Amino acid sequence: MLELSLAIDGPAASGKSVVGRGLAEHLGIGFVDTGLIYRACTLAVIREKIDPLDEKKVFELVEQMNMDMRWEILSFPEMYIDNENVTSELRTSIIEQNVSYVSRIEKVRHNLVARQRNIAERESVIMAGRDIGTRVLKEARTKIFLNASTTTRANRRLQETIDAGIYTSYEKIFESTQRRDNLDDSGHRAVRPEQASSDAIIVETDNLNVEKVIDLCISIYRNTNKN
Repeated sequence: MLELSLAIDGPAASGKSVVGRGLAEHLGIGFVDTGLIYRACTLAVIREKIDPLDEKKVFELVEQMNMDMRWEILSFPEMYIDNENVTSELRTSIIEQNVSYVSRIEKVRHNLVARQRNIAERESVIMAGRDIGTRVLKEARTKIFLNASTTTRANRRLQETIDAGIYTSYEKIFESTQRRDNLDDSGHRAVRPEQASSDAIIVETDNLNVEKVIDLCISIYRNTNKN
């Protein structure tokens, strides 16, 4: 089922989640937001009062974690830790500030790549992240890289934050977006177009609304899976 899955890569706040959810609704395929998996790990690290910079202790915790992704609605994955639904806790500022420290740990990524592949091996999925086409779903016929300027992405993140009932300034969000880009740009993750898989289609989203991006991605998916 890996070949029929759809891989979406791109930097933070480039629209991967909202586009992934829209594609799930149109194509009837489960959406896997890999960012939620990393955020769940970060939540566990914080709960256990582990220093996110202590790579050894972070990996040891992640390695033994009992976590799962489940769907009541295909477009809205939910994360569970030890059968506790923790989805509502994964968009807080403390998670936002620390998730890149966890996700850049090579051993953590290696562990989670295996878990993500296991999901896609069971059934075709739409999977979004930063190394999906280059590492997790290399076999996928459809690979899309969503790109947008830092300004556009900061505005989107600000709106998401406001919608979640958390109020902050554009300046803080812009600085946070830049910091996330710098932390994520480890050379091992596809956060810039030139780092995307060689067979990925680059979609610039600055001047496109969500509906147009989704329509374009649906067209790409259908064209790459004609046979």
